[in-house]
This record gives sequence, C-alpha cells and structure tokens, in this order.
Amino acid sequence: MKKYVVLLVAALVVVGSASAASLVINGSVTQYLNLTITNSPITVTFAGDGTIGTVDRSATLNIKANKVLWTVTFTSANLGLLKSSTAVGVNIPYYLQATGSGVVGATMTNALATAVQLTSAKTIAATALGRTPANGVNYTLIVTVAAQAGTDTLWQAATDYTDTLTIAISTP
Repeated sequence: MKKYVVLLVAALVVVGSASAASLVINGSVTQYLNLTITNSPITVTFAGDGTIGTVDRSATLNIKANKVLWTVTFTSANLGLLKSSTAVGVNIPYYLQATGSGVVGATMTNALATAVQLTSAKTIAATALGRTPANGVNYTLIVTVAAQAGTDTLWQAATDYTDTLTIAISTP
C-alpha cells in the first residue's frame, strides 16, 4: 500500500510540475530606397555643322526598393537644354529615354519609355507590387540630340555645354 501511495504522490508531482511558456518574437524592416547611376557623365560631341550629336555612352540606373509603391522622378536643371556659360543664349535641346522592364509582376509606369525632352519632371513608378529583387532593377538611360534644322543658326563653339539631372526616389 505504501508503494501505491508513493507512486500516486510521484505521479502527482510529475503531472503537477509540467508547465508551458510562450516566447513572442517581433521584427521590423527599415524602409530601403536606393538609386545608383553608372557611366556618368555622358558626353555629347558635335561636329559644329548642325549634324546629330555623337553620344559617348549610355548610363545605367539601378533602383532598389522594399516598398510596393515608389516613384523615381527625373528633373533637369536647364529644362532639357545643354547650356553654356561662354556661349550665352545658345541652348542645345537633348532627349532622354529610360529603357528597362521594371519589377516583374508589378504595375509599372514609365514616362521615359520613349525619348523626351525634360521640360518638366518625368517619372518611372511602381504603382503596385513594386518591391525589387535584392540586386535591384536596371534602366538604361539614353541621351540623344537631333540634328539642327537647315534654317537654324549653327550652335556656337564651346566646350562647357552642360545640364544636371536630379534623379530621386520617393514613396507615398
């Protein structure tokens, strides 16, 4: 009988000593928006006779974003014109195109899918499901300059024609 009492007490101790606890693990991911540009500056050379300008290279824009909605905005300091500090009043219009597929599976818009003069801000945007791969997505930035019309006055010789594009990424 003593054995049964000892076993009963031992069983109660074992059953009574069981317990459980929970561990909650929380996490957070910081917003990440990043742009990089390779092959800057781009140089356009003109023969001086009004023919089309020769561009030395294209640039690559890499976009990385961990948000589903984002916008890359392109603005030109000179409204899409190459200006010179020595050839005052001479402005050479140029056009910018951004080619690329964007984020696979995302809803994308690209106001630079065809070459445009940046007389106002233009955008590339992910409007749904726009998180990029860790390596980002690439757009090739292509600059073109058309030949002058036959009745145009030739552009003045100078080596300091320039414009600066500001390219920024944001999210709502």
